[in-house]
Amino acid sequence: MKITALSSHCVDFFPDQNEIFVGGNSLNFATHCKLLGVNDINVIGAVGNDPFGMLIEEHFDKYSISRAHIYRIDCSTASNKIYINEKGDRYFKADSWNGGAFDAFRLSEKDWKVLETSDIIAMPAGDPNLKALLEKRNSHQIVVIDFLDYHTLEYIESFIDKIDITFLSAKEEILDDLEKLSFRSGKMIVATLGANGSVAFHKNKRYCQEAVKVPEIIDTTGCGDAFQAAFVVEWDKTHDIRSALFQGATVASKVLLFLGGVE
Repeated sequence: MKITALSSHCVDFFPDQNEIFVGGNSLNFATHCKLLGVNDINVIGAVGNDPFGMLIEEHFDKYSISRAHIYRIDCSTASNKIYINEKGDRYFKADSWNGGAFDAFRLSEKDWKVLETSDIIAMPAGDPNLKALLEKRNSHQIVVIDFLDYHTLEYIESFIDKIDITFLSAKEEILDDLEKLSFRSGKMIVATLGANGSVAFHKNKRYCQEAVKVPEIIDTTGCGDAFQAAFVVEWDKTHDIRSALFQGATVASKVLLFLGGVE
C-alpha cells in the first residue's frame, strides 16, 4: 500500500493555552497512517521559509515520513488559530486561518509522477489542486477527499463521480440526502457526527457506528483526520465497512485526549 497525502500542512496555534502544534489535514492523516503500520507514505505540499516550516519538516523526519516533495517557498507556513469551548469542541474566529504556502502551492510534474504510482491519494476538498487531481487520477487508485463541514451537497455532488471515498463532518438532518447521493452515484460516503458517531453509505446500504466514549474530551482537533486514516487503512485491508467504521471511531477517540491533531 502506497499512500500520498496532500497538501495541507500547517501549524495550529492555541492562543488560550499558549501552545503551538504541527497539524493540517494531510499531516495528520499521513501521521496516523504511519502509526497504523503503513510504511510507504509520501506527503506533497509546501511550507514557508520560517521556523514553522522547519517544525513540520522535523515532524515528518521523526515519523520517517518521506518529505522529498515538501517544498520551502517564499511565503508564510499555513497556520490556524484554534479555540476550545468548555466541552472540548474546537471553534474558529474570522481571522483564524492563514493559507500561506498551502494556498500558493501547485503540483509540479515531479509531483504528478509520485501520484501516478500511489495506491491511495488523500486530499482536503479545499486544496487548490483538487480539480487537477480528479482530472488526472488513475482508475486503479483509491482517491479520498475530505469535504470537512463547510461544503454544500451541491458542491460535493459536482465532484463525487471521480472520488472513491467522500468524507465529511455532517449533521444528522442531511443524512438522508447523503444516502440518496451515494445510492445515485454508486460512491461511498462516510459522515462523521461527533458525539453521535459515524455513518457510511455504500452499495445501497447504510452502516452506523457509535462514538467511542472517553473519560474527558480535551480537544476535538484532528479527530476527523485520525478517523479517516484508520478507516482507509482498514478498508484497504478488509473491505469491511463495519470494521473500518469501528477502527475509525477507536483511533479518533484517542485524539480527543490531548491538544492538537497528533500527539
